[in-house]
Amino acid sequence: MDLNEKLHGWDRPQPSEALEAEWFVVRTGLRRERVAVNQLSRLASEVLLPLAWRRIRRWGKKVDSVGPLFPGYLFARFNFERDYSQVRYARGVRELICFGPQPAIVPEWIINQLKARCASGPVELFERALVPAERVMVIDGPFREFEGMFERYTSGQERVAILLSAMRIGARVILPARLVVPVVKDLE
Repeated sequence: MDLNEKLHGWDRPQPSEALEAEWFVVRTGLRRERVAVNQLSRLASEVLLPLAWRRIRRWGKKVDSVGPLFPGYLFARFNFERDYSQVRYARGVRELICFGPQPAIVPEWIINQLKARCASGPVELFERALVPAERVMVIDGPFREFEGMFERYTSGQERVAILLSAMRIGARVILPARLVVPVVKDLE
């Protein structure tokens, strides 16, 4: 038992105690998943933070990045009765997800499927295909930040034809598909 365990009065779960442990969904602070994993790995018998490859927009360009599959959430296996207060107040943790007054218990089969999907590294999330008449924005090149309407794919899905709506003049432009993203609609 290390000094930290003696000061806080808790022991790491033993293999026989892990059978009493269940999986819970832990909500983390904004972009604090890795901090929470680091802290919870000392408290819980297991911690799972599934990762995924994503294409994100950074400085006007799309780049590949690895991040949490479920941003702001992770899974931890622990004995609720014994470890709740330490887990709840661990650095990076905001709360446990609950249904009513009870914390949500995640079935073992779901965790096993997540582990299997992530066994060979981060999961690759595929971008959805654009649909005709969808509003799009150009993110790089000479038409950067111009909006238009997606018309069709050309050359497979490598290039796209869009109708630009600049200065009230519709002009068809053929661009590499990687330069075009769907316009996100405001929820207000």
